[in-house]
Amino acid sequence: MHVVIIGAGEVGWYLAQRLGAEHHDVVVIEQEEVIARALGDELDVQTVVGSGTHPSVLRAARVERADLVAGVTQDDEVNMIASALAKQLGAEQTVVRLQTDELRGPDGAHLRELIDADLIIDPDADTAEEILRLVSVSGADEVYPMATGGLVVLGATIGPDSPMVEQTLADISSVDHWRFLFGAVTRDGQTVIPRGDLEVRAGDHVRVLTHERSQREVLEALDSAGKRVRRVMVLGGGAVGGRVAEHLVRSAEVTLVERDRERATALAERLKKVTVVEGEITDTNLLSEESVATMDVVIAATGEDTANVLACAFAAAESSAFTVAVLHRLALLPLIRQFGIDAALSPRTASANSVLRQMRGGASSVATFLESDVEVDEFVIQEGSPGAGAVVRDLHLPRSVLLGAVVRHDGSSEIVRGNTTLHAGESVVLFARPAALPDVRRVFAS
Repeated sequence: MHVVIIGAGEVGWYLAQRLGAEHHDVVVIEQEEVIARALGDELDVQTVVGSGTHPSVLRAARVERADLVAGVTQDDEVNMIASALAKQLGAEQTVVRLQTDELRGPDGAHLRELIDADLIIDPDADTAEEILRLVSVSGADEVYPMATGGLVVLGATIGPDSPMVEQTLADISSVDHWRFLFGAVTRDGQTVIPRGDLEVRAGDHVRVLTHERSQREVLEALDSAGKRVRRVMVLGGGAVGGRVAEHLVRSAEVTLVERDRERATALAERLKKVTVVEGEITDTNLLSEESVATMDVVIAATGEDTANVLACAFAAAESSAFTVAVLHRLALLPLIRQFGIDAALSPRTASANSVLRQMRGGASSVATFLESDVEVDEFVIQEGSPGAGAVVRDLHLPRSVLLGAVVRHDGSSEIVRGNTTLHAGESVVLFARPAALPDVRRVFAS
């Protein structure tokens, strides 16, 4: 597929990295020559220096033959104009990043209709939604619901008291009442798609596919289940923090720390049940005065990565709270585990997952992760494909692909085993590395 990405910021760079790994024909348009050169040096993609609002620049990126154009700059107007021009020049699909509430709301409906975008994304809203899912499933550091079948992927670290420690995956899968599948295991910074002979160790980070109704049971078996969330501290009242506080106050006591006086005042007026405190999130005296040690969850969601990490590190040291840091620069990711921070989220993955779903017509769900190139995909088994009517053990998929579950015609789902039979029209959920996805498509596409 030919994909044009406009903007080499955090979302655009991450998209180019993922799609380049799948061997798509990717062109990135970036105004800053230094950034474009750095991206071209690091990734196997083409770059065009210029503005996505200029027809000549779009033509240089061969937008007329693009299967997808993604306008993901920080400028809403640039993204909208680029989308409209791309469609006029012949692009098949466009994705537009819009962050302004007015443009996303009723007042912007007519303008959104004029630009004819196939998908509107908002990294801040997507990140807030991911944080809310984490809080609702206490103990997991990643939560990705699949589109169908009531399935969910949970990320968690195996605790020392888990009955799975020192057991092989084959032994674990033989226990009837544990209905889940290990899709990826990270140990000492290396992520593998595991096989039955892998022995589980305390401290392993795992990604597990299970049913939504079994989430609590699975986390308890992993020795990762958290406690009920009653008190939450949100650090930063911007687009992400404000959304999170507004939703969580319906079920918990929420304290929000915001350094900007004008914004803090506006939040206090709008969120009557939230305790809004003006101050720096790295002010340890302020955090102590606001009882950070008694919190169940602490979420640092400002636009400053260093502040988010430091504030969460202090909260982790002072309390047993589940800590979540929003990161924009992945260079700080190694500090997350070192400082005892429980979870890190990035706007780049939240929005990239939406774009990947849009461009993969056969995949109704996609989940990518910050710390590895393994991803979770959902594919429909097409009539006449090699996978239709096949038994799982006979598919001979690459070792970098692991089938996790099948969603039947009636909407029920089951974790697959070697003797599971697949049928046309059903969906499969699988773990894979990007380079193996063409092989997956050949198996499940007619």
